[in-house]
Amino acid sequence: MGPLQPLARLGVRSRCPIGLQNPEGPPGPIQRQTQVATVEASDLSAALNSAVPGQNGYATGNAKTLHIRISNDGTDDTLTLYAYNYTFGGWSQLYLPLGIKNGGDTTVNDAYKLAQWTTISGVFQVQVPIDGIDRIAFVNDGALADMVVQAAVTTF
Repeated sequence: MGPLQPLARLGVRSRCPIGLQNPEGPPGPIQRQTQVATVEASDLSAALNSAVPGQNGYATGNAKTLHIRISNDGTDDTLTLYAYNYTFGGWSQLYLPLGIKNGGDTTVNDAYKLAQWTTISGVFQVQVPIDGIDRIAFVNDGALADMVVQAAVTTF
């Protein structure tokens, strides 16, 4: 497998998270850490031909859930998820279906929110539905200081 498509297809159903950079097969009892590179949105490669880590995003292997662990000691960093589908041939911001909070919010725009985390301080983990997304990118706001992003996927 080449560097552009490390997770062409997972080939296994996995309840245990599989790292985006460790796709050789089902993990053993201990999975090594999987830090991903963050990039600025303007650096994402629509042609998926960049040699710079993170600019092609990361192949998801047709996984269902993305697990993200973010650690940071500052409050001025922002992380946004971008999605790529081979059918569309381009990157777009990922929006999550969070539902409508009350009867007054009745538009589709109100039901979807940008997959973005701001004012990150400390360590936390989130799970994000990525059904049907071929590649995922981790985009910073250009002021990245000490943020570390780790990511893995599961099929359940």
